[in-house]
Parts: sequence; C-alpha cells; structure tokens
Amino acid sequence: MNSTNRNCSMKYLILAQLLFLTSLVGFAQQVMLTDSITKNPISYATIYDANGTVVGRSNMAGNINLQKGFEYHISHINYEPKTLVYNEDSIIFLSPSSYKLSEVNITAKKKKYYHCKVYFRSIEHVDSRLKYYMDGIREFFIDTKSKKVHCGNTETNYFMSKRKDIAQKKRSMMIGDRYMALPFLNKNTLYEETMRDKKRNIESGFVYADSISIGSCEIRLDKNEMLLSMDALFPRSTLVTNLFGYTQVLSKYNKTELYRYNDFEAPSVFNLKSSNSYRHLTLTHKKEDIVRDIDVEDIFYIVEYEYTDTKELSSSEMLQEDYKKYSGMFPLTERIKEQLVQEEL
Repeated sequence: MNSTNRNCSMKYLILAQLLFLTSLVGFAQQVMLTDSITKNPISYATIYDANGTVVGRSNMAGNINLQKGFEYHISHINYEPKTLVYNEDSIIFLSPSSYKLSEVNITAKKKKYYHCKVYFRSIEHVDSRLKYYMDGIREFFIDTKSKKVHCGNTETNYFMSKRKDIAQKKRSMMIGDRYMALPFLNKNTLYEETMRDKKRNIESGFVYADSISIGSCEIRLDKNEMLLSMDALFPRSTLVTNLFGYTQVLSKYNKTELYRYNDFEAPSVFNLKSSNSYRHLTLTHKKEDIVRDIDVEDIFYIVEYEYTDTKELSSSEMLQEDYKKYSGMFPLTERIKEQLVQEEL
C-alpha cells in the first residue's frame, strides 16, 4: 500500500472514531427558547448542566445548542426556572414570572430620595465547580435630582468553597473572586447608557452598534414592562487585564435589565425592576501551570421602593425579616441547592 492510500485509510479511521464517539454522547441540536404566551424568542437565558455548570446563553434569536438525553436547568430573570431532560424538541417554552411592587404615587418623585431594597444573588463557578455564593438584601437611597447613589445597610448570606483543587493564591483573588461584589446601582441604567452612546441605537426591538445587532429590546404592554438584553462587550471581543503575572480574559459579558414601563416613556434608574449580568473569564499565569475557567452570574430584584425626604436606614432585624421573605420568592435551581448542601457537609 502506498503512502497516499495509507494516509487516506488513516483519515477514514480517525473519522469513523470521531463519528462513533459523537454517537455516544449525542449530537448537539439547536433549540429555540420561547415565551409561552407571546411566542417571542428569549434572549440571554442562562443554561446550566446537571452539575450546575453554565453551558451557555441563548442568543438574541433565543437559540441554544443542547444534546439529547442530557439534563439542563434554564434560568432567566423574567421567567420561571425550568429543569428538563432534552428530548429533541425544537422549541422549549418558558412561563413568564412576575412579582408585584406596591404602587407608588408618581407625584412623590418630588421628594428628595428614592429609597429601594434589592434582593441579590451572586454565583461563581471555577472549572465547573461551585466556588462562591452570596445572596442577601441591600438598600439604596438615590437623590432624585443629582441621581447620586447612597448605599444603606445590608444583610448577606455568604459561602466560599474550601476545595483545594480550585483554590487560587491570595494575589489572584484580587482579579478572580473579587470580580464579584455586593450589587451597586449606577445612576444610569443600561437603557440610558445605550441611548447616550452615539454608536448605538434601538430600532424595531433590536439594539444596534455600528449597524451590527448586539441585543434586543421588548416592550410588554400587557405587563407595563420593558426588557432590554445586550452584549456588554461590543465592539470589543475580549477584555484583558494583567496583575502579578496573571492574565484575565473576559470573553463573554451579557447584561439584561427589566423596567416598569408605566411610569415613564424612557426608563430610568427610578423604574428599574431587575437586573442580570453573566460573565465568562479565563485566568492564566505566565509562570505557573494554571488555567481557570470562571463563570460569574449576578442578579438582583428591586423588591420594595418609596420616595422619601429622609434617609432612615432599615434596622438589621428588619433586613433579616426581608431576607427570609424575599429569598423564598426567587428560588435557586435544584442543582445549585444540592451543591451548597454538598459543600457544607
């Protein structure tokens, strides 16, 4: 047999092996996540595998690749979480979730401060293992004229894994774990920042930057809500930082914000309802044999708000009661619950 035939035979053998291995794990198939009521696609939903590891985010068309026979958990700030074993369905429907805030008289905006309480949750996976979890209640006072944000008191529940196989040296903590923090409300929302950016615009339900579609904007008149989701990294494909020999590459950064839409035509921080942020980072070191894949998801919900002329901070006892009340309103996926139990044993 000449060398050409041998090379061809080898190629066919390798191809056959690849096809065999692929048949064992199943083919990835494209699925559309869809609103069960409006039938609109759902952008930037987070999909976890059975181990609680982020496997992807649905794109602006609501599409994500899944494998038959595998278990998945789907999460989105505006939909009920869903757990399923994928069975080749081309469409997966999610049911909208909503929580009601007490009505506030719009004339009260003339008062000095906008006071709100936020239930937040922050989760970090390192190399597919749960490393960090925090949730809690935090309050804010925002000056209604200057929009200057003042932080009030907070009540938190904190967990950090003690697993040595995902431990990072103290100096890398500054750019790894410290990437996660308590939520902080900016005076400008994602919508306001988008409208102020001369390179960006919103047309017919899509967000464009330099004529490229980078996000979606959906107005839900039946709920008086507006949902804005976008790629926060565009036009940059990656963001790199260096510290103590570590290189951190931020290659994925999606943001979603939900607004009350009956108060103003142009949503502002005063009618922000909830926010979700997902980031994927890779951490490497030039001298050490270390490569870490880091997935971080932060989410918060405005659970109470009022307009007031004074900064009366909530007591620790009151925030503890708020935490008990609101943590039950926004359930974790079962897999994350299991991971927390396993880590604490």
